[in-house]
Amino acid sequence: MNRNVFSAAILVFSFVFFNNAPVFSAETVPAPKIRSIVLYPDSAMIKKEAVVAVRKGENIITVSGLTVNLTDESVQVNINEKASVRISDVGVEKTYLHKTMHDKIRDLQAKLDSLNDLINTNSNEIAAIKSSIEFLRKIVPFPQNQKVTQAEVENHAKFIEKSSSANYERVAKLENNIKKLTEEKKSLENELKGLRASRDESKTIRIKLLSNVAKEIDLGLSYIVTKAGWSAQYEVRADSVTGKIDIACYATIIQATGEDWKNADIEISTARPVYGPAPELSAWYVDIFKPRVPVYKSKRSMEDADMQMMSMEKASAMAPAPVFEEPKIKTEATSFSFMIPGKVDISADNQPHRILIASSSKEAKLDYYAAPKLSRYAYLKAEIKNPFSFPIISGQMNVFLDGRFVNTTAVDEQILPDGDMNLQLGIDEGIKVEKKLVKKFTQYSGVVSKDAHIGYEYTIDIAGAKDKEIGINIKDNFPVSRNEQIKVFLDSPKKEEAKLSDDGIISWDLKLKPNEKKTLKTKFRIEYAKNLKITGLE
Repeated sequence: MNRNVFSAAILVFSFVFFNNAPVFSAETVPAPKIRSIVLYPDSAMIKKEAVVAVRKGENIITVSGLTVNLTDESVQVNINEKASVRISDVGVEKTYLHKTMHDKIRDLQAKLDSLNDLINTNSNEIAAIKSSIEFLRKIVPFPQNQKVTQAEVENHAKFIEKSSSANYERVAKLENNIKKLTEEKKSLENELKGLRASRDESKTIRIKLLSNVAKEIDLGLSYIVTKAGWSAQYEVRADSVTGKIDIACYATIIQATGEDWKNADIEISTARPVYGPAPELSAWYVDIFKPRVPVYKSKRSMEDADMQMMSMEKASAMAPAPVFEEPKIKTEATSFSFMIPGKVDISADNQPHRILIASSSKEAKLDYYAAPKLSRYAYLKAEIKNPFSFPIISGQMNVFLDGRFVNTTAVDEQILPDGDMNLQLGIDEGIKVEKKLVKKFTQYSGVVSKDAHIGYEYTIDIAGAKDKEIGINIKDNFPVSRNEQIKVFLDSPKKEEAKLSDDGIISWDLKLKPNEKKTLKTKFRIEYAKNLKITGLE
């Protein structure tokens, strides 16, 4: 009887214990979707979310197959049910790539093999056609003893011409196919290279949760990745007739994180996340015959700085993506961000992707500039104000004039809103500027100690083939003495004819009427003791 009572007590105790004690659930592997991306110049913050079912007690949630370029210290996890669910621990582990990544590499390799087969097939066909052309050229259709009429010769010649023309047309089409296939092959190779660079490694985030109830929760996850970034790119389109200038600002995005960004909200930020403390300035010591102690050394080094740079030619050739709404601008304490409207897809292919940030049109005054001592060309330039409500930051600028590409230049300083911008719009072949040495002579004076007198006389010829009046600034120079024993005298131009600076720069501001020609003169002489050796003379 006592034994039965004891057994019953054990059963009751077990029932009560297992219904109130924490339950340790099996690992849950949700597939969080990308909610948004904050893109920095040299990295990106990925924000994801997932709906996770948790049980009462301790739960272990693992998010696997994440890029190896994830920065461990940047991982953040948040939940919407803080009253009933608590995060007890978050850890990051190195694992191996999930199966889907291997499948992607296999599929890309299969496509690459197929492209190589197509390129080889087209190349072999070109070789066969060229052999056929050579054969037709060498073949003699008539026996040596046979009499051939003029009509037969002409018919054979027409046959050769027609056959050759058709063959050459086939060769051109095949060569064009090979060119397209080669470009596609290069793109696939770059994508494969980015995937294989990870050496089959990935990362897994392991999250421990304590829950008071069994329920579904919204899990938020964010982390920073390297091998991603953006750079500013500008397009300037100028009309030399109307003086109108269109400026478009783009964000050129490159990412090789190993994970495609699909259907994501993207925010482009000028901020740079700092993982370490700000550098401290140390003392600056000077001593006799001792090297100076370095001032400081930053702890942080930017990983993969080449992510900033893309092929400039390729980026300028890309057509802008269709955009129906310009991004909204968010000003922050130390930076500003562009909120890109709509969803965006960015593949992890290490290729440039352009997004239009803003565009504006502005009327500008166009003028010309020439320095004939250095170049015979006249350069068109425009001075306008920054038309955007945000600063123009450093980046690449592609310039088009009257619908044709002129050049690529660099914006190397920040230009605040309404700040002055000097745009170089390229060379104008319709204006000719030429500098000529008209006369150079040397004289000596003095009886005991002779002095040397060297005279120079130049002309600058300007000829414009424009159908309207233009303004042009011409610059030249004359020597400046750095020794009191050397005297320089400028005879022409006079101060009322041109601007003369202390460093010897002469500047003329001219107006050229349609098809007008003008000639400017520069005349100066240098005097010094004959026994002195002078440097810098032409």
